[in-house]
Amino acid sequence: MSDNESVLVNVLTKRINVLNYTTLDENEYNEAYFKHIGLTNVDIRSYQLHGIRWLIERYEKGHGAILSDEMGLGKTLQTIGFLLYVCKAKKQFPSIVISPLSVLQNWTKELSRFAPGLNIQIFTGAKDERNELAETIKKSKFDILLTTYEYILKDTTFFQSFNWKVLIIDEAHRIKNSQSLLHGALKTLNVSCRILLTGTPIQNNLSELYSLLSFCAPNVFYSTHHEDFVQYFQNINKDETRKKILISFLKPFVLRRLKRDVLTDLPDKTELMIYHDLSKIQKELYKAILTKNRSIFGPTEAGSKTSLVNIMMQLRKAIGHPYLFPGVEPEPFEMGEHLIEASGKLHILDHLLAHLYAKKHKVLLFSQFTMVLDVLQDYLTYREIYKYERLDGSVRSEERFLAINNFNTKDDTFIFLLSTKAGGVGLNLVAADTVIFYDSDFNPQNDLQAADRCHRIGQKRPVRIIRLVCQNSFEEVILRRAEVKLKLSKTIMENGELASGLNTVIETKTQLQDVLRIGIDKLLDETAQMDYTKIDFNDILGETDKNGHWLALAENKENEDKELLPSGSTNDDSMYVFEGVDYRDAAKKPDIDLFDRLITTDEKASSTTGSLSNHRTIERTQRHQMTEEEKVARAAKIRETKARQQQEMEEAERRREERRKAKREQLWTSNNYCSCRVLLSEDEDEETDETVLSDSDDDSSGETKLHYVFGDVMKPQLHGEKCAISVHCVDDSGRWPAKGVFASISKRSKEPEKQYTLAAEMDDINMGDAHVISLNDCVIDDEPECDQYVALIVAQHRYKFDFTALDSALRGLAKRAKELKASVHLPRIGVGSQGFNWYGTEKLIKKYLSSCRIPTYIYYFKRDGSATNNKRSNEESLGNNKRMTTEKLGNNKRMTTEKKTNHKDRLKIHLPSYLSGIHIFFHEIDDNTKRRLQRFIYAFDGDVDEKADSNTTTHILTSGECRDVLALKDACSNALIVNVEWLDVCVSQGRKLHTDIYEL
Repeated sequence: MSDNESVLVNVLTKRINVLNYTTLDENEYNEAYFKHIGLTNVDIRSYQLHGIRWLIERYEKGHGAILSDEMGLGKTLQTIGFLLYVCKAKKQFPSIVISPLSVLQNWTKELSRFAPGLNIQIFTGAKDERNELAETIKKSKFDILLTTYEYILKDTTFFQSFNWKVLIIDEAHRIKNSQSLLHGALKTLNVSCRILLTGTPIQNNLSELYSLLSFCAPNVFYSTHHEDFVQYFQNINKDETRKKILISFLKPFVLRRLKRDVLTDLPDKTELMIYHDLSKIQKELYKAILTKNRSIFGPTEAGSKTSLVNIMMQLRKAIGHPYLFPGVEPEPFEMGEHLIEASGKLHILDHLLAHLYAKKHKVLLFSQFTMVLDVLQDYLTYREIYKYERLDGSVRSEERFLAINNFNTKDDTFIFLLSTKAGGVGLNLVAADTVIFYDSDFNPQNDLQAADRCHRIGQKRPVRIIRLVCQNSFEEVILRRAEVKLKLSKTIMENGELASGLNTVIETKTQLQDVLRIGIDKLLDETAQMDYTKIDFNDILGETDKNGHWLALAENKENEDKELLPSGSTNDDSMYVFEGVDYRDAAKKPDIDLFDRLITTDEKASSTTGSLSNHRTIERTQRHQMTEEEKVARAAKIRETKARQQQEMEEAERRREERRKAKREQLWTSNNYCSCRVLLSEDEDEETDETVLSDSDDDSSGETKLHYVFGDVMKPQLHGEKCAISVHCVDDSGRWPAKGVFASISKRSKEPEKQYTLAAEMDDINMGDAHVISLNDCVIDDEPECDQYVALIVAQHRYKFDFTALDSALRGLAKRAKELKASVHLPRIGVGSQGFNWYGTEKLIKKYLSSCRIPTYIYYFKRDGSATNNKRSNEESLGNNKRMTTEKLGNNKRMTTEKKTNHKDRLKIHLPSYLSGIHIFFHEIDDNTKRRLQRFIYAFDGDVDEKADSNTTTHILTSGECRDVLALKDACSNALIVNVEWLDVCVSQGRKLHTDIYEL
């Protein structure tokens, strides 16, 4: 032990002993006490009462703590009970709660439910709204302020102006890095007591734990002792003295209970793995990725560790689905079985979901990548039978609420697609009893949090946690690495032990090279292919009762994995041992031999052709050779005829195009017309497809994500860009409407309208065109401080939206944006159009713009609502979200405060209410269309009736082919029966339209 470490132990021991805690009387601070001070609508469990008292004891001693109960044990409820004590019993306020955006609404809901007597303020919104709200909050009295991490960074000065009694940080592992901006900003706030809530206090190492301890108790754990603490406790498995010291240091500051210890009535959770292999195209892609980067695997330092990590990410995508790489999926994309058969992982998922659906289970399906969620959504749309919801980082808060509510309340919603990060924290999804991880997180704590969305208080059914794992791949090593990382968290928090050697797991370049080579001998064996139709899921997952509840697995099944482990390997922490398979030197030799053969073959091919494409040739199934001479001759004649016909058709089309081009050029010359259309050569048209293995495909980069903002697309929000392109989608008619984005463009300049109508006259408007028009000659007072262009992309024919045309137009837009080094600003292209699919549109925007590192912004335009709505919005934005009611109790009167949390009222802060008073019933409308339109109806203050009611239903929406209009009129004589297109047009124009031309 060094002198510094010895001093550290002595100093910490003295500081902790001085605290001398006084335990609160359980008989005094019981459930009745907390209900007396305002805790309502809940039966508090004994361990939760203990947690509230424990927090109070720390508060009274003047320091913070970490409430680290396992996910699903009610940390939010315990925190609310503690805040009631501070605000009501001690009369001390204000306090602040900081959480991720995804759970901010849940905090609002829980505070309203459990502590309606607290005065709550919510600090969110656009910059102007926050500035106005800040001035009002400074002048008012309130108990709790709710906000998110992002606003702490944006408005640090505002938060520094208060003396906060308590600071609550939900999902506190976000501040585990003491060098992060968020950690630094939070430490500048004036706070008496800091409480951290996290189910995962240790995710990677002891350094993160000390960062949290130093934050919540800075007077005990000095930041200057950080390195000494980590050094002293980094390896204590064989030192009982240090183990006891660590436990004694943590006990006063960290409280952690496990579900298995305190929730004896919680149903069992069983974790299982289902293995799959790669499809033929995946094997070719996997091989191509490795051989393309062969220089990195050499004995020299040509390749860095970062390069190897990038290869690993590419291989993860190849294992997930080959269509994640541009140019692999067939163009134009059409739904079909090829979507499923192209991926071994999706293939086995298809069979698994069919089994779960038949057994009446409800499923949470997690993935690390939004690109994977796009593919899974395409799959669910193709299968049609499965109703689903989706939640990822791009989904707005009001849409999150609707998606969660639909899944939890509607029995026919079978599956919920979630990204592990956006859907893995703070959500309650106990309607599900099955969790599937399509791919696993490098950080196992993220997967744990995700799984506990359904295994928590309120769950009445046993839960299955299923991981899909590619056998003989590095995915198995990832899971082994996760086990070692989990051991660190588990042993420290439960019995003070530490896993040795954690920080050395997959740390060196050599280890990464070994990981990437592991298993390829068997993985790339083209003769081996699993038959998923023969899998007995009942045998793997267990039986289901008649009510759709999982039955307990037999003991021999639960212990089967342990029996497979070789003798003496159960305690082996090597990353090369997983599920009883040893991947060390002897086991790795076949993999190394195969890898060397691949490299040799690749080098020979490269010296001949120099092209990677030669490695990705896929063998085609040969037609069975016919022996009869007549059949041979007949087949040859058919081929010749088809070839001749095809050649004649192509020649005729070429001549027609030449005549049309000559006529058009003559017209242009006679009128001195200059086209603004972006021209794409054949090479440029295929340029994107050549980036199959581009590192830019990783959508986790901040430079490649879409930015969602409120505002007018013609007033671009700039972040240092010197050039901006505002985009609008037009049809091929040449008509320029006077409303919506068209009006905003015309207000800025008449040049785009003039150019568009002239292009139509000059036969220069075609589906898939992108016309980019400069506005730099049009000077106005409030023009942006940059060069501005308008891009008109032609992707509509009448009311129908064409994705193939959009694909081509975005290619042209991307080319011009790169030439101009411009940012791109788009409205929600296609909203209200027939055939509109936002996720498909978003996928194309990402493919051609944001993934190519073109700054891309999607605009939500805030329209003014009615006068009544504006008044309410202003009141809510000023924080006046309470109302006083007087209740007579005998001869006495008392004032009570009720907080309104109606979801629609929250939406009105940003959205108009032109559907207010409208009750809509859908008749013979497909589920996808209904789900899409329901969100618009709720967002704009309308209501949806589950059944047609003559007293409440105002509109019945149906298709133009409806044959029982008279019967509907008899059943609901007061309701208008209109074509569903009416609502689409209303949403598109942002106002309620007359139904005259849409009535049936």
